Amino acid sequence: MTPLAIGVLPLLGGLCVVLVVGLLVLVASPWRRHDAALGDDVQARLMLGDDPEDIARDLEARARGTAPVADLRPSDD
Repeated sequence: MTPLAIGVLPLLGGLCVVLVVGLLVLVASPWRRHDAALGDDVQARLMLGDDPEDIARDLEARARGTAPVADLRPSDD
């Protein structure tokens, strides 16, 4: 082997390792997500540039506005 090949082979080996690790990260990363998917309305509002804090407040207000069916019955008084 020539001195040039001795110096280049470790560089090529290191480059191959980095490329394989990068490919594994790109392929494996979607399976590690455990978050629920965003709703279509939330995605649309984010893409339109709405403030995420405003969206969160709207979602919380919407969730508080719903009542269980038992709470909607007229009282027996």
